[in-house]
Amino acid sequence: MVTISLGKGTLIMQIAIVDDLKSERDLLGSYIVRYCQENNISLNLVKFTCGEEILATKTTPFDIIFLDIYMPGLSGLETASEIRKLDTNCLLVFSTTSSDFAVKSFRVRAFDYLVKPYAYEQLAEIMSLAEKALHKSSRFIEVKESREMVKILIRDILYADYDNHYIQIHTKDNTIKTYLSFQDFAPVLLKYPQFLNCYRNCIINMDSVASLYDNDFLLKNGERIPITREKRSEIRQFYADYAFQKLNGDV
Repeated sequence: MVTISLGKGTLIMQIAIVDDLKSERDLLGSYIVRYCQENNISLNLVKFTCGEEILATKTTPFDIIFLDIYMPGLSGLETASEIRKLDTNCLLVFSTTSSDFAVKSFRVRAFDYLVKPYAYEQLAEIMSLAEKALHKSSRFIEVKESREMVKILIRDILYADYDNHYIQIHTKDNTIKTYLSFQDFAPVLLKYPQFLNCYRNCIINMDSVASLYDNDFLLKNGERIPITREKRSEIRQFYADYAFQKLNGDV
């Protein structure tokens, strides 16, 4: 394992390279360093020689992990499957001599892949897309709970509803309550494309939806959120449009 740190940029990227060939680790590492220097990004880059090595480390979670597909021991796909059990948010980028594995990579939600040999420009394009994705995933709202201001990551919000003068923001881990009218709070979430006002005084994060039924949404945590009867067709179409745009990378 080799660690490289550089830069004083406002954006900090935690990146890992996993490849059994030193020449490949060094080439990809040099491209990543060059991109971060050119774009004023602070970088913490860690290089691993195999999948077993990165899985054994207890270091800071990575924003991006570059994985070689063909390695002795655990393959890149096998390593990615284990990583996904521990981290559902990091961006996985595969490097390989063939694009034949692309369909399999969807099972571990691959962000992109590099086909060897690749040029710096190809890596730079992936890094630029990764920057945008990381920026989006780090967005947050700030609300007052009791006497303290609380920051909530947008991606962690499942839904928000209103009860007895309080907004209840339901996240993956807990529920935050803030004294606010629904009319004042709604625009805070609805300016983001993934949020939908599906029922009276209730807004869901469409990224947290597992299935859409005739009368309600089933969320990934098992909760069901009703769809208002008067706008059922409109809401179902809105969700279908969002899912299509997301599939095509437009949101």
